[in-house]
Amino acid sequence: MGRKGRTKQYLARLGERITESFLVSRGFRILEKNFRTPFGEIDLIAERDGYLVFVEVKTRTSARFGPPLASITATKKRHILKNCQFYLLSKDLCQSPCRIDTVGVMLDDEHVFRKLEHIKNAVEL
Repeated sequence: MGRKGRTKQYLARLGERITESFLVSRGFRILEKNFRTPFGEIDLIAERDGYLVFVEVKTRTSARFGPPLASITATKKRHILKNCQFYLLSKDLCQSPCRIDTVGVMLDDEHVFRKLEHIKNAVEL
């Protein structure tokens, strides 16, 4: 993997760690991290107040291409839904109340945290 690929993966994991800390500080219990499915990956799976919460994290170091959450297109939303449905089926949790949240993390050029945006129920199941 080239340097750019490593940097992108590093930034993604950094954003996920920042998001995890944010969620835990707000009463979420993290159940899974980077859960692999045949369709991709679920960044974080958490539980709070009886809800299973799937979390898609987007991290950026520049607003040149818009805010982090602008990268969640209709196609990406379909992939997120497939991933979540796979998880629910594989864990026999289809009757569990759940939602999909998105979190956008902005870092500066030095990878220092600047801003976090959490949108609850951002993708409809």
